[in-house]
Amino acid sequence: MKQIKNNFIFFGAVHQDFVFELKNELIKYRTNPIKHYESYGGVAHNVAKVVATKEKVSLISLNSDKQTLDYLKKNKIDFLNLNKKIQKRYYAILLNKFKKLQLGIANTDAYEQCEVKTLNFRLIKKHIIIDLNFSEKLIKKIIDRYSKNNKIIICGTSPFKINKIKSHLKKIDCLILNKEELFKLTNIRSIHKSIKDIINKNPNINLVVSNGANKTYGYEQSQFVSFKPPKISVINENGAGDAMAGNYIYCRYKNLSLEKSLSLGVATGTIHAKSKKNTKFNEVDIKKVINKIKIKKEHLNVK
Repeated sequence: MKQIKNNFIFFGAVHQDFVFELKNELIKYRTNPIKHYESYGGVAHNVAKVVATKEKVSLISLNSDKQTLDYLKKNKIDFLNLNKKIQKRYYAILLNKFKKLQLGIANTDAYEQCEVKTLNFRLIKKHIIIDLNFSEKLIKKIIDRYSKNNKIIICGTSPFKINKIKSHLKKIDCLILNKEELFKLTNIRSIHKSIKDIINKNPNINLVVSNGANKTYGYEQSQFVSFKPPKISVINENGAGDAMAGNYIYCRYKNLSLEKSLSLGVATGTIHAKSKKNTKFNEVDIKKVINKIKIKKEHLNVK
């Protein structure tokens, strides 16, 4: 049984991300010139990278090549592999010439196909952050194995994957979703009604719901607050929600309030969205954004 000393344990994806940005208007059924960018991605990786700037973290994922392992080490992310075989996986997005997302594609079947008979990690009093790239069977096994003595945090990942945790909502301490993942999970196309539906299933859950540039909602113990970020020119939309989640998770670990933590999280996501890749989040820039965030106490009085 392997003992992990780090307080933050991430289960999920790490792989290459490819960004294709159109130079002109899209011409269907023809070759279109693009700008091309590469970086590392995967929800668990993205969130871990933010937390790793402040706290020691471990990422548990599929085995990776030497280049990836060197990259993780450079970014202070301790890596542990669940399997031996190195399998190719990646994510790609297409942006229009105004940098707006047009299409995302994922070759991530390797995560779904990963089978783990036994979880040989001894984890007690840890923050366990799980993305939803692994199979439903494995995700449930992780939650069942560690929910009793640890804090379980789920990052939504995709509307196509969110139902993997539907039967385990009562074992989740914190759930971070975007609007479409929330709607898919509840089958209710109303943010307020969907949040109430989840709270009815788990009254103790800490829930964060992002609606992009509109509002981000936070709920915990009857406290319900919304945060409207300032208007910005979006440059790097990919991973902004993960940046928000990373700083929010870290701030809650440091016992900051729901309102303070989510203010810092939303500010971090905003800075990511308006900056080029490899953004460094400094306190001065975050404070400037926080001063422009509109915070409102919400009510769940819905029928």
